[in-house]
Amino acid sequence: MWADAFLEQARSDWQMWEIIRQQELPDCHELHYIQMTCEKLGKAFLIAGGTISPSQAKASHVAFKRFLQVASRHPKLRSLLKMNASQFRAHIKQLLPIAENIERLAPALAQDGPNVEYPWESPDRQIHTPVNYIFSAIHELRRPAGANLIKIVDLVQREFYRLFAEI
Repeated sequence: MWADAFLEQARSDWQMWEIIRQQELPDCHELHYIQMTCEKLGKAFLIAGGTISPSQAKASHVAFKRFLQVASRHPKLRSLLKMNASQFRAHIKQLLPIAENIERLAPALAQDGPNVEYPWESPDRQIHTPVNYIFSAIHELRRPAGANLIKIVDLVQREFYRLFAEI
C-alpha cells in the first residue's frame, strides 16, 4: 500500500518533470522535480522489495542512491535492460555519483549548501538563490550517463508492477 502511494506520487512528479524540461525555465525547477521523482520512486522500490519499512521511508530523504544499489541485483530489471549481471552492476555503479548529486539537492541533505528549493549562504557570505544558481547536476543529466539514469527511472516507474510481480 505505501509502495503504491510513493509510486503514484513519483509518477505525478515525473509528469511535471517532463513538462518542465520542455520549457525554458531555470534549471532548479527541472532538478527539483527529478529529485522528487527519484526520491519517491526509490522509496516505492525499497518498500516493495522489503528493504525498508514505510516508517523508514517517511523519516528520510535518502532513498535514490540506495534504490540503485539494491536495483543492481534485481534480475527482472536487469532483464528488461537486456544486460548480463556484471554489465548491469557496472552500469549502475557509474550512475551512483549522479544519483548522489541529485539526492543531495533536497534541502534537508544539502547541509546549508546548494539546493533546488531555498536560498542559502555560501562560506564567503554570499546569498544564493536556486533560480540563479548553476547546478552541476543539470549538466550531468544531459550527458550519456545522465541519460542512462533517466532511462532507468523511466523504466522503473513504467514497469514497477511487472518488476515485483510473482512468476
